[in-house]
Amino acid sequence: MKYPYQQPSISGVIKHQPEDFRVFENLGFEPCGEGEHLFLHIEKTNLTTQDLIEQVAREFSVKPRDIGYSGLKDKVAITQQWLSVHLPGQMNSTEIKPSTVYTLLSSVWHNKKIRPGSHQSNSFEVIVRNVMEFSSQAQQQIGELRQYGMANYFGGQRFGIQQDNVDRAIHAFSNDRRTRKLSRTKRGLYLSALRSHLFNEVLSRRIEQEHWKQPLAGDVFMLSGSHSLFSDTISDEILERFAEQDISSAASLYGEGDRKLAGAALALEDEVFEKNPQIIDCLDKQKIKLQMRSTRVTVTEFETVYDEQQETLRIKATLPRGSYFTTLLEHFIRSTNA
Repeated sequence: MKYPYQQPSISGVIKHQPEDFRVFENLGFEPCGEGEHLFLHIEKTNLTTQDLIEQVAREFSVKPRDIGYSGLKDKVAITQQWLSVHLPGQMNSTEIKPSTVYTLLSSVWHNKKIRPGSHQSNSFEVIVRNVMEFSSQAQQQIGELRQYGMANYFGGQRFGIQQDNVDRAIHAFSNDRRTRKLSRTKRGLYLSALRSHLFNEVLSRRIEQEHWKQPLAGDVFMLSGSHSLFSDTISDEILERFAEQDISSAASLYGEGDRKLAGAALALEDEVFEKNPQIIDCLDKQKIKLQMRSTRVTVTEFETVYDEQQETLRIKATLPRGSYFTTLLEHFIRSTNA
């Protein structure tokens, strides 16, 4: 994949220990204090979100499907996230017992279940180790990230531990019998991998052709911090809003529906889709609905501190939901997991 600020000149190691990778989920709204869903603000260590859900389900004697969550959080990390437990009629009688598996930070009732993607953002506090230098190029790339934003690639997590989810998905969806055997969760993971692959290809093509820092004729625009979309001709006002990161170009998460793209923007996407006929055939058979995703996002609360003696780079950043911290890193440092 092409990145907008040249290749990284430095390298380092992440997740040397869970304390090196901290994630804080920001809901973006206040639970109302009453209802059938008990919201739990939880801190977990060395635990996947699915493992956490199963543990909470056992503790409250409910099924995992009665547990709501907004985002999947890293295992080798210390992460804070919200879950909801559906407990109808138990608002005044539920006893919350301490857990030996996670730390409960707070609890509050609400009238709706937490749904995937319902939180506003994630904040990160990360230590990258074995960073031998903090080059002027890396510092310049960080400056460009602040000024122009981050290419909104899907991270490697979306494609599986072995990075083979796309191949597995094509194999599964190419045969009706194999498709019927897929669990709901596995089907969702495979569909996401296929659409994410196409999106990343489109975004890489836009960066390669230098249609990323500026809009492309026929673009659809997405408001920063929102999923609101609109079309407009490229004018001085549009260019100014683009430069200020108030708006960004949007690209397709492939599916049925009107992309609303035109001209060069539509032609660029069509060219990528035509080069991936197996993926397109799989998605068409599954009748997935079209969505749009911003091609870049604004990085807020972005801080970096380099310790030359310890050879560590401490990074703080807040990203909108659905964006990947590992993608942020790839703009200025080659990182590997410990």
